[in-house]
Amino acid sequence: MYTVIDLEFNQAFDFGEKHIEPDPECRFEIIQIGAVRLDENLKETGRFSSYIKPQIYKRLHPYVAKMTGITADELNAAPHFAEVYEKFSAFAKNSGIYCVWGNSDIRALYRNLSYYGIVQGDILAEYIDVQQITAKYLKYGRGRNIGLKNAVEMFEMETDIPFHNALSDAIYTAKVMQKVYTGGGIRVFNSKHIPKRSANGKKKSGNAGFNN
Repeated sequence: MYTVIDLEFNQAFDFGEKHIEPDPECRFEIIQIGAVRLDENLKETGRFSSYIKPQIYKRLHPYVAKMTGITADELNAAPHFAEVYEKFSAFAKNSGIYCVWGNSDIRALYRNLSYYGIVQGDILAEYIDVQQITAKYLKYGRGRNIGLKNAVEMFEMETDIPFHNALSDAIYTAKVMQKVYTGGGIRVFNSKHIPKRSANGKKKSGNAGFNN
């Protein structure tokens, strides 16, 4: 079974009156998790979506607001990251490998988990890069990637929900995966060179998987 995930992020922005510096341990703070669960035959069996109240960059970056349509009010009313991740973990439990469009979401997820002390130390995690598999399926040249929206349009899929929403993009990724995935293609994420932080703000060693 598989869990297709997509994330939306907030980041530092110079608002003028109070400049917020990027935190090198978490430059991209997750503000929405969207996911679609698929069975072994790639049939959809569930969906998950939640906004997350930001704690690192508390004001919404103007470009992020424009691209995603997410509002400050929606984020301020949302639960914190640890609570959302606990619910997401329950949704994804025993559902097998994470599937993502590119590997940046896996890196960002790990950074957020480390920042909040939910995962401590180095991990190895298996995942499927649907973007890479799609590029190969469409015979893109080596090193060339394709955007999710372009892939959806090339497969002439309906675009009745907006892009740049974590759940919407997870749904589109799952639909593309249903078109192109025939097995294999499992990659390994190694967190060895990414800074770790425990819940009290101190770096800490140890081992933990994504799903606790």
